[in-house]
Amino acid sequence: MITAINIETEQWNRIIEILIRDQWNVVYKYDAFDAGIDFDLIVMHKGNDEILLGWDNWLEGEIKCSEEIMRYIEVMINSKFYIGDPVNLKPEVINLYWKSE
Repeated sequence: MITAINIETEQWNRIIEILIRDQWNVVYKYDAFDAGIDFDLIVMHKGNDEILLGWDNWLEGEIKCSEEIMRYIEVMINSKFYIGDPVNLKPEVINLYWKSE
C-alpha cells in the first residue's frame, strides 16, 4: 500500500463522496466527539479492495491504498497526489481506533 499525504480537506471530502457513488462501502468511521473537527478515520471496502482515509486539522487528508487504486482515484479527480509517509494512517494509529472495535 502507498499513502497520499497533504490532501486539502475539501478535496479529501470530495474523494469520499466520489468513492461512495462508485459503490465503495464505509466499513468503519471514527465517531468520537472530535470526528471531523480534530481527527477523522474512514475505512472503505469494495470487493477485496480496501482504502483507508485519515484526516486531522493540522496535516489535512491522507489516503492509503494499493498503487492501482491510488492511480484510479487520481484519474477520477483529475489530480496527482503527493506520496509520502503517513501520520494519521500509521499502523499504530489505525490499530488504536479501527482494529480495537
